[in-house]
Formats: sequence, structure tokens, C-alpha cells
Amino acid sequence: MHDHPRIAAWLHIVSGLCILIALSGLLAFAAAYHGSADLPEDLLGKLGTVALVLGTALSVVAGLEILGGVAFLNGKGFGRPLLLLSSALHVANLPFGTALAAYSFWAFFRPPGAADPGAGPPTTSRRSRWNSA
Repeated sequence: MHDHPRIAAWLHIVSGLCILIALSGLLAFAAAYHGSADLPEDLLGKLGTVALVLGTALSVVAGLEILGGVAFLNGKGFGRPLLLLSSALHVANLPFGTALAAYSFWAFFRPPGAADPGAGPPTTSRRSRWNSA
């Protein structure tokens, strides 16, 4: 079945969009409560720097996911390597990123003619196996 790499690409697009939405929500929350925080100025500056670095890194990963997914679905050659790279970066993102990475690796590295697990033997007729009489 050739649908698994396409499904993995769609899952990466959805994952990237969810990451960007979550980052936007965290940014809005931080902006709303920044003035009311009773923390020293130097600590606020350090927290802002850490948040900027982490937010930028997560945005780049989300962008790679979306770009790779769209490129793969459009048949571009660079889509598959981008999806594999973003899968490798998601391995440590427990539990959803790890599951997405495992599924993506399975979908992209399995042999082209491999049957799906649990699909049973291929049938040659259109007759149902339950109504074989």
C-alpha cells in the first residue's frame, strides 16, 4: 500500500501546525502576564532569551515539517529527506513525537512491495471470504 508515506506527510503537516498554534498561544500568554510578574528584571531578561531560543528552534522544526510534508505531497524530491530529518528531531518529543517518528520511519523505509501487517493474504477475486459458498 502506497498510502502510508502520504499519511505520514499529512501527520507531519498537522504536527507542524499544532506546534505553531501552541507557540502562538504561549507567546500570547507570556505577553499578557509579562508586566504583572514579580520577578527581578535580570531574571526576566534571561527567561526571555531562553524563550526566544526555544521558540525559534521549535518554529524552525515546525516549518521543516510543514515544508517537507507539502513538498512530499507535491512530488518534490526534497520532501522525503525533510520529513526524515523532522522525524529524527521528534524522537525525543514523548509520546506523540516519538510515535510520529516511528510511524514515519516505518512508512518511508519499508520495502516498496511490502504488504501491510494484518492485511492477510492478497485476494484475487472480489468475492468476500465470508460468502464463499
